[in-house]
Amino acid sequence: MYSVVKRDGKSVDFNIAKISAAITKAFQALEKQYHPSIIDLIALHVTADFENKIVDGKISVEDIQDSVEKVLSESGYADVAKAYILYRRQREKV
Repeated sequence: MYSVVKRDGKSVDFNIAKISAAITKAFQALEKQYHPSIIDLIALHVTADFENKIVDGKISVEDIQDSVEKVLSESGYADVAKAYILYRRQREKV
């Protein structure tokens, strides 16, 4: 398994559920219908997308978020990707 380097420099174990939760929040922000299996599939595609960015068993949260945006857009959810970007900016401020 690998770990995620957060913005504050701390490392935590990777948890795909966090990716799914963030994607779900973006869908909900748009009041867009979704099925949990679609969210899980997108999250799996995200992990495949950032796999080559894992170095020494670590990946930055920013790299993961970049992959989320990319995969959402490529999957036909550009509107959700925009909502995710807004969510991401809010989280950066926190």
